[in-house]
Amino acid sequence: MSGSVELDRDGANLCIRFPYRPDLVAAVKDIPGRRWDPKDKVWRVPAAQVETVYAALTRHLFEFAPEVSSLLAGTLRPAAPRDAGGGRSRARAPIALPGDEANAAPDDRNAAAATDGGGSATLRAPAWTVRELNERVRDGLKQLFPESLWVVGEVVDFDKSSGRQHRFFKLVEKAAGEGSVVATVEVALFAGVAERLLTALQRHDPPLALRDGLEIRAQAKVDFYPQSGRFQLVVQDIDPSFTLGKLALSREQVLRELADKGLLQRNRMLGAPTPALRIGVLTSPDADGWNDFLRHLQESGCGFEVTLMPVKVQGAELRPTMLAGLRWFAERADEFDVLCIVRGGGSRTDLAWFDDREVAFAVARHPLKVLVGIGHQRDQSVLDVIAHSEKTPTAVAQWLVQGVENARADVRDRGQRLLTAVAERVAVGREDLARAGRDLQRFVAERLHRSRADLGASGRQIVAATALRLQRHASELRAAGVRTAMGASRALERGASRLEQQAMRLRLLDPRSVLARGFALVRDAAGAVLPAAMRVRPGQEIQVQFRDGRARARVDDVQEERP
Repeated sequence: MSGSVELDRDGANLCIRFPYRPDLVAAVKDIPGRRWDPKDKVWRVPAAQVETVYAALTRHLFEFAPEVSSLLAGTLRPAAPRDAGGGRSRARAPIALPGDEANAAPDDRNAAAATDGGGSATLRAPAWTVRELNERVRDGLKQLFPESLWVVGEVVDFDKSSGRQHRFFKLVEKAAGEGSVVATVEVALFAGVAERLLTALQRHDPPLALRDGLEIRAQAKVDFYPQSGRFQLVVQDIDPSFTLGKLALSREQVLRELADKGLLQRNRMLGAPTPALRIGVLTSPDADGWNDFLRHLQESGCGFEVTLMPVKVQGAELRPTMLAGLRWFAERADEFDVLCIVRGGGSRTDLAWFDDREVAFAVARHPLKVLVGIGHQRDQSVLDVIAHSEKTPTAVAQWLVQGVENARADVRDRGQRLLTAVAERVAVGREDLARAGRDLQRFVAERLHRSRADLGASGRQIVAATALRLQRHASELRAAGVRTAMGASRALERGASRLEQQAMRLRLLDPRSVLARGFALVRDAAGAVLPAAMRVRPGQEIQVQFRDGRARARVDDVQEERP
């Protein structure tokens, strides 16, 4: 709300209040008769300029007091301005019903003699026929309301006359902030005017369609139908800017309340799984938007699981069915990835059904991310602001399909990066294994060379010692020499045997020899050796190295054998 317009206490002027804005000041200065009151800090405009004030300020979402609406409707007349002496410059003439003087004396048709209890004759009061009474009432209303007037009220029962040539409905006034009806008037929209008005409203930018629940400003003639005693208004014109302004104001009030409670961006900021495949949908199964949405998902071949909860997407039943559908999906939020609200296109007033306060709060608090596609290219509902919005149901379906395609591309990219990383690790492992084999081969050759050298030195020492002892104790040790020779021979055999065993053990320790005998070397996915079954778990990916290559495998079962 930018400001307010109220009727001054004198009843002759309008008071316009608003925080300073250059554009609003310029708009007020264009109104004839306006003047600035520095004491009360308000703009005052003659009440006779009420329609000019309304036309200039309604587009800025000013709030108009009920008395101002009555002035617009013609049910309240502005007071005459005071003259310099403090009196009124012009007094309002009283309105009299026609025929008051003529009815002072009854005619013969209405006068009849009657006798009282004493036998004296008395004259009965004159009586009218119902038709005469109704015609007099009609004539009185015509004199009281000789011209058409503007009336503001909420449309009721308009939808019941759908498809009829003449449209009959009601305009009601509701108590502020309560919703209870305080006044009702019957309204007639006859065929010729209905065709012209409804077509013009549909062609308005943005389009407007009459429906129950809309507050309208209608130009109408006061009418009284004598045959049935029916008092009604006959509509001649409708101000679409008034209704659109009211709808915009209602929408802004709901958004402001959501913002005050910290709910304006809550649902929009929720994340969605990637990809989102379990889709909940709230829409009418008869809507073209639903068929377009479903067909696009099916043609994508992405394997979506779609669950439809039928609801009404316009009319008075939208609120209860939509709230029930939102509750149903909220109770099963863990079974779905996102929730979509879709419908086909329509007028601006059709879109206004999605500005409902209770529906907006239910969407804002919903545990699932809500996607909205209700078929409007320019206008936005409250739901478009507080949830993820796409222009059409097909656009919502495209967003879901694009999410799946993005997920597929991401998986392919990750797989390619993983394949590259594994190939690099395998190449590094091969180099490490070849280097370890070469190091082991050099180590074994060096050990063998040192062992042979030590054995040769020991043999020479034994021979020298034996010859010396033989020379010194030739006689004593002949026999011992024989035994020593035999013992030395056995010692040499044992030494040779030990050397052969060491060489055999070294050959057995060579991994290539182990693999050549049919054994295999088991490693985990990272390349670490798995020496025992207890280090392996089912489902684990392993690498098996054979003598002529490697293989990848996945463990199905692990059985431990106790020694």
